[in-house]
Amino acid sequence: MWRCLLLSAVMLASAAPAYAADRYYCAADDASIKLSLDVGFEPAGAHKLNHFRGALIAKAANVPTGFKTLMLDSSQLVHNWVYDGDLRLEVFARGEDQDAGKNFDLIIMSSGKDDGAPMPGSYVLTFNVADTTPVELKGHLTCSVK
Repeated sequence: MWRCLLLSAVMLASAAPAYAADRYYCAADDASIKLSLDVGFEPAGAHKLNHFRGALIAKAANVPTGFKTLMLDSSQLVHNWVYDGDLRLEVFARGEDQDAGKNFDLIIMSSGKDDGAPMPGSYVLTFNVADTTPVELKGHLTCSVK
């Protein structure tokens, strides 16, 4: 009987680190952008995405028209990954006028092993407008576990 209880306790204790955090909040505020993201995942199984929203304000002067203020939602999230303290996101969307020749691609990478501590990371934001050189902005961000 004691062996079963001990085995059950060991299995439960070892399973705890395998669960990913449920919610992440990521933010950046530098000379290029101001970004705020709220991301949620199911607590069990494959950690399926169940919540994504955000806002991005582009401050850089060379950002194309139509991309200065962007509201982000789950329909724009094309890739997401959360595992063992790593968070990876890719957001892709068209500009305000939905012109196929205008789009942006935002990649978020953040890592942290200590629960509750800020997770340092980076972003790469690329604006593409037909017949012009893409505008690429890079910087640092911080994510935290809610």
